[in-house]
Amino acid sequence: KGESDNRNQQKMEMKVWDPDNPLTDRQIDQFLVVARAVGTFARALDCSSSIRQPSLHMSAAAASRDITLFHAMDTLQRNGYDLAKAMATLVPQGGPVLCRDEMEEWSASEAMLFEEALEKYGKDFNDIRQDFLPWKSLASIVQFYYMWKTTDRYIQQVR
Repeated sequence: KGESDNRNQQKMEMKVWDPDNPLTDRQIDQFLVVARAVGTFARALDCSSSIRQPSLHMSAAAASRDITLFHAMDTLQRNGYDLAKAMATLVPQGGPVLCRDEMEEWSASEAMLFEEALEKYGKDFNDIRQDFLPWKSLASIVQFYYMWKTTDRYIQQVR
C-alpha cells in the first residue's frame, strides 16, 4: 500500500475467476447445467455441427466438454457473477452462443488420417502435418492429439 506499481500491466496475468464470488456452489452448478443445455441447443441449430454431431446424445456430450464449461465460467466472471446478465450473454439476440473445441473442428476423415499418421510416425507432429494433414496447423494437431487421448477410441487402440 502506498507504493507505486511500475510493472508493465500489459504483461500481468488477468484474474479470470474469483473464488470469493457471491454465488453458492449450487448456483454455479445450476448455471453450468444451463450452459451445457445452451451448448447442446446451439449445436442443434448449427448446420455444420449437425453434420459432425448427428445425434442429440453426441451433441450433449460435445457440449459437456471443457470448452463449454470454461466459456460458462468466463461468462459468469465477465458479468460480475450476475446470473441474469450471464444468462443473457449465453443467449444473445442472435441465438445461443456455440463454443467449439478442436475435437469438433475436425471431420471424421481427418481424425482417421490423424490416427493413421500417428501409427506411422508416432508423436512426430511435424511429419504428421507434412505428410497427412498439411491444411492443419501444428498447434491444432497437437491440441487434437491431447483431446483425442481422452476419447474411447484411444482407449480401444491402447487395448
